[in-house]
Amino acid sequence: MTIANGLSLLRLLLSPLIFWAFASSRPKVVIFLLWLVTGLTDVLDGWVARKRGEITELGKILDPVADKLVLGFSLAGLIHRYGLPLWVGLIYLVKEAVQLLGGLVFLRRQRVTLASNFWGKAGTALFFTGFFFYYLLSPAWGFYVILAGLGVSVVAFCTYTVELLKRVKKAPRATNRL
Repeated sequence: MTIANGLSLLRLLLSPLIFWAFASSRPKVVIFLLWLVTGLTDVLDGWVARKRGEITELGKILDPVADKLVLGFSLAGLIHRYGLPLWVGLIYLVKEAVQLLGGLVFLRRQRVTLASNFWGKAGTALFFTGFFFYYLLSPAWGFYVILAGLGVSVVAFCTYTVELLKRVKKAPRATNRL
């Protein structure tokens, strides 16, 4: 396992602790530290992968899955403990489920994965910024930043869908099944 993939795996394993910290009424500093560590591992895994030439197919899957879990558990925690509207989490959940299923179908048919793009990274950054605002500074401002993150993540979904459809049209179908 590469260092970059290890960092993504660490983020993935820490993600349920975010919801646990919300649900068990841990001090704000605990949630802040979990967000800080997961955010740093997100930045570091990409930097390490590029710097050391460790970009792998596993990393292209593990990194976004870890991001989605951190975001999902954070949304669930904010909904559960701080009244973030449930519909925000449901839209995110449905979008991610459709995106995951589409990505799995594409992986099975074409045997490649798509790397994250600007829109996906921007959506993640907006979500994290919104979480910090909502939880630590101003729920009203945080709510609007989270909504912006949700909107940008929907744009990302559309760009990934267009890219997948282009690749499906270009590439022959893989003969071996996973």
